[in-house]
Amino acid sequence: IIQNEIDVTNVNEQLNDILTSNQIITISVAGSTTNGRMLTEEELNEVNDTCLYLDELQKVQKELTSFVESRMEQWSPSVCALVGPALAAQLLASTGGLAELARVPSCNLQLLGKNRSTASSRGGMATQSRTQHAGFLMDCDLVQSCPNYLKMRAVKAVAGKLALAVRCDHINVESGRSRTADVGRKFKEELRTKFGKWEEPDKAQVVKALPKPDLTTKKRRGGKRIRRMKERFEETELMKQANKRAFSVEAGEYGDDAMGITLGMLDTKEGGAMRKTTEKRKMRQANTKASRKRAAQMNSGVSDGLASSVVFTHTQGMELVNPDANKERVRKANEKWFSDNAGFQSALPKK
Repeated sequence: IIQNEIDVTNVNEQLNDILTSNQIITISVAGSTTNGRMLTEEELNEVNDTCLYLDELQKVQKELTSFVESRMEQWSPSVCALVGPALAAQLLASTGGLAELARVPSCNLQLLGKNRSTASSRGGMATQSRTQHAGFLMDCDLVQSCPNYLKMRAVKAVAGKLALAVRCDHINVESGRSRTADVGRKFKEELRTKFGKWEEPDKAQVVKALPKPDLTTKKRRGGKRIRRMKERFEETELMKQANKRAFSVEAGEYGDDAMGITLGMLDTKEGGAMRKTTEKRKMRQANTKASRKRAAQMNSGVSDGLASSVVFTHTQGMELVNPDANKERVRKANEKWFSDNAGFQSALPKK
């Protein structure tokens, strides 16, 4: 169309029939910013012959594609039912056959037909509108029916189901069974239902009522450990007296008395009754080896000479320890072995 025309604007009407506006602008900018020359007649004829050859090649390719599309429903009916015969033919042509396509994993199926984004492939166009990490499956009807923010997610889902559908067709071919499109139709309905749920708005959070409280008394575990824990946190007699109040008696200042910030019965004369109500409990003793040994020595009355025991009753006693007794013992041992008069003694036993 352009031939040797230097001003591209003169053939804009003809270019609009085959090119987009962005492509026309790119060609115009490239022609105005580069220093070129007019083509000779021979060069122009060669370019025109090449263009005619490419047109014929494209026609043959379309005929082959249409032929393959017409036979695709017989070769792989499940794939055609899922993504359509045209897209199925492109996938088979790009891999080389049904067996080769069945070996491709789903993560690579979504990349079949993807062009690398380079300067030559872009042709000077912007890449913002181009879909990254997607190939033939981006033109699938299921994917195109989804909004833009869900298309990449939909491509991954379609690729997973497509891998299963291709393998079903391949197994049917290898085993000689009849080829049906039931698997492809089933997968397509599942994907449509899933994509419909994706587009549904999020459900509002439901505020649930609290469960009915269980007012029945529960059985508590008893035993030595639980009793000791209760003894550790139980209320002492001092606290009980502080929490008691006497009738018609003012204790402390008026403000403290009105707010209950008082010592209770401890601040009255009757507070001495606390000692009469105390319970005598057996003192807890540690059950260790050292404590048992100490108790056995006190009960037996045996001493090493450094302590004297004064027994008051048959159950209680008081032990008086002489702190100087141990020092005297050390002094006598030093005089025996390290005094000036001490001579050499043999460590051998006497005969």
